[in-house]
Amino acid sequence: MHEAENGLQELSLQDRQEIEDQLQRLLGHPLFQQSKYLPQFLTYIVREALNPKSNGLLKERTLGIEVFDRQAGYDNNADPVVRVTATALRKKLAQYYYESGHQDEIRIELRPGTYIPTFRPSLSKISIADHPGEIFPVQPIGTLPQPEARKTDPGEAEAAAAKHISPRPFTHVPYWLAGSLTIFLLVYWGHRLYSNNQANLEDFWAQAASDSNHVSIVMPVIGSDDLMNAVSIVKNQSARPVLSLEDTNLAARVVGQLQRRKSTYQITSSSDVTLVQLRTGPAVFIGALDNIWTMRLTKELPFIFEESADNRTGRVMEVNGDHKSWSVDIDRPHVRIDRDYGIIAKFESHLTGQTAIVIAGISSQGTQAAGELVTSSEFRAIRPIIAKAKNFEIVIQTDAIDGHSGQPKIIATRIW
Repeated sequence: MHEAENGLQELSLQDRQEIEDQLQRLLGHPLFQQSKYLPQFLTYIVREALNPKSNGLLKERTLGIEVFDRQAGYDNNADPVVRVTATALRKKLAQYYYESGHQDEIRIELRPGTYIPTFRPSLSKISIADHPGEIFPVQPIGTLPQPEARKTDPGEAEAAAAKHISPRPFTHVPYWLAGSLTIFLLVYWGHRLYSNNQANLEDFWAQAASDSNHVSIVMPVIGSDDLMNAVSIVKNQSARPVLSLEDTNLAARVVGQLQRRKSTYQITSSSDVTLVQLRTGPAVFIGALDNIWTMRLTKELPFIFEESADNRTGRVMEVNGDHKSWSVDIDRPHVRIDRDYGIIAKFESHLTGQTAIVIAGISSQGTQAAGELVTSSEFRAIRPIIAKAKNFEIVIQTDAIDGHSGQPKIIATRIW
């Protein structure tokens, strides 16, 4: 399979048939059968992407005309039916692939900011991270060619040896030894510091899951099913990337920490998990404004997340004390948010009676930064805070560039 000029993959007939079969599988699922618009929207964008004669471009206005029977000159700003439907489709696709039993199926995804679907191989066939957007068998990675050993003439070798005999006096050797010792000590203490930090990080996750060998990882669910009122509902794309790469990577890093402790885990969507399930063991809540359980559980904390009634602003707010707050304009394009805020918290929830860990930002950049602090060497920055109490809440700030978070900065803490 080669990259086509229009940016789409040149798929074989077998590839196209497998994707078509997966499309029918999705259309037959209750998640899609219950909607009037989603089946025709999904069918149209998938078949356009598979059409060899397509130019590889799917525009909002074109979809509004072809799928939703809008007039050619309709105002897509006043009538955002395409954007709202795309958001709902991302949500449904995420829910579908969350369910067990779909791991061996081709993944059809619709990334935020585009209407061109992406086709990924099943998780059992290929590493998606290594080959994004492609459907083809994994080729073995060959051994890198080694440089051929050069044969040296005996006379040349003798001359080279004589040439490299150092004329310097023996008194210069201690400088060399001192340099080597310095390097050794730097490496040694660096390794000690890294090992200690890793041990503390693993201790944190071991304690977090100490009450149970089974941990729930609760992911955000983004989107709206309210397609009937699409004209009056304009959903932003800033804090709402559906199952974004950042959220997925963070969940994978959390899983890695849990696996080191040999804990079992279940990744579930916030719309599917129930209070009964959350009362059975510890849980990690990723994301805020689109994770209903994060919003519910953090209401009992010193700092809470809030979203404005018009869905244009999100903020972290101090409930008592000085009532400080930190806001983000989430109505801006996702990649143009230049500063974000987040919360890292570990506490015994009054609602569930279990340990809850929150890793969340107002937008995804805040979630990224919060995740760095609890899954990587950045943990050392919060270790002194965590060591003081069983329950804690930390508010962080991060500057962002092109949708990627920078160094997290702690701006407020509470322990109890």
